[in-house]
Amino acid sequence: MYFDATEFAKRLSTLRKAQGMTQEEMAEALNISLEHLSKMERGKRKPSIDLIIAMACYFHVSTDYLLMRKDHDKVDSRTKLLDVVTQLTEIAKSR
Repeated sequence: MYFDATEFAKRLSTLRKAQGMTQEEMAEALNISLEHLSKMERGKRKPSIDLIIAMACYFHVSTDYLLMRKDHDKVDSRTKLLDVVTQLTEIAKSR
């Protein structure tokens, strides 16, 4: 395995756009320069570990997804399903 800067760039851009954010807004939210973000979104600069963690927290995704994973939607669906099962179990216990 290796870090694919192009794939990371696509994911970062997609996450930003899904939030309806400009590069300027995202750079400010992550406390980085616009130039730094722009280079990451073009695959010209790699993020630090700290920045990857900050991005994962900000966008509510795993660091695994940001770095290399292909099946984020499946993981997200499983997590949501587990949350529903947990809630239903709690409701059943309270009756």
